[in-house]
Amino acid sequence: MALVKLIPILIFLSPVAVLFGQEKPTERQMNHSEFIDGMTLLMRLGASKPFLTDSQDVYLEPQSLNQFFTDRIYQRLEGNAYFGYRWDEGFNCKNREVSIEEIKDLTETAGAAYRLALEQALRGAGYEIKPQAACQIGLCIVGIEAAETKNTLAGVMVEAYLRNASTKKSFFIRHGAGSPRSLAGAIQLSAEMLVGELEDRRAK
Repeated sequence: MALVKLIPILIFLSPVAVLFGQEKPTERQMNHSEFIDGMTLLMRLGASKPFLTDSQDVYLEPQSLNQFFTDRIYQRLEGNAYFGYRWDEGFNCKNREVSIEEIKDLTETAGAAYRLALEQALRGAGYEIKPQAACQIGLCIVGIEAAETKNTLAGVMVEAYLRNASTKKSFFIRHGAGSPRSLAGAIQLSAEMLVGELEDRRAK
């Protein structure tokens, strides 16, 4: 995985806040170079590009592809390495009942921990987990960075779908999450991000 980029959103937003959130006139004003760096960062965070041409994983970690998602999905995923790559067919699920259809783990190290984190995140958001629920979640852990290093945080990369079994419409995402605390923290963040996507589409 390009896990060097698996850094929580707040870490990326912190420099932006420093550059653009100066309210006191006594504070040092940013110079032109800092302004350009800040604008470049904002553009990178907001960019939406095709997964197959933008993600380093395509050529650095090809073994992580085609184990869960298909070529058809990869061809439609768009986004960036910071916030993930998404494709929405028109998924929506209004109720608060959800089924965890499958959790696949290519690393064979974190599947059980991810299931527990996902169940906790769902219940924390007010969802009831029911096997026959129309709203379905499935995911595959395609990469792990077990511990923090000089260049990266502990992190997890997943491919996941949200599916409405009644409408047959799905939402697909490939995203990474990292934590300065531990791999467990990254897994929890990843699960909460996925539930956040579910909440966002439920509200629409």
